[in-house]
Amino acid sequence: MLFQNEYFMPYRFFKALGFAILIWIVGFVWGSIVFMTPALKSVARIPYVSTNPAISFPIIFIWLVLAYLLARNYLAKTTNRADEGFRLGVIFSIVNFVLDLLVLVLLFKTGWNYFVSLTVWIGYLMLLIIPWLTGRSLQKALP
Repeated sequence: MLFQNEYFMPYRFFKALGFAILIWIVGFVWGSIVFMTPALKSVARIPYVSTNPAISFPIIFIWLVLAYLLARNYLAKTTNRADEGFRLGVIFSIVNFVLDLLVLVLLFKTGWNYFVSLTVWIGYLMLLIIPWLTGRSLQKALP
């Protein structure tokens, strides 16, 4: 089976999946708070960068910290941390993309324009790179 191979699956798949869903939920909750706050909801969009800067820029900062902390927690008991960090980052990015697609674009009907924003793609890229870099850093620290 292709996806049961040790090269593709993370060390602890369900923990990685849970962390990825947690990251998405944090972003979703922040987005919900912004949409319930008229002053934040009315922040002007930045064409092709962010449809709602009051949501996207704080989420980028929150995801930066959260992805790093969750990656450190996840990678603490692994031996090949650089590779495992990359696999974790792939799970983080794919799960967040799929949940954005299913919940925001299809269920809440925000439309395909959601994916036109640069901040959305920066978020996915961050979720891929931060665990990988964290794993590389932790790998170098191994005796």
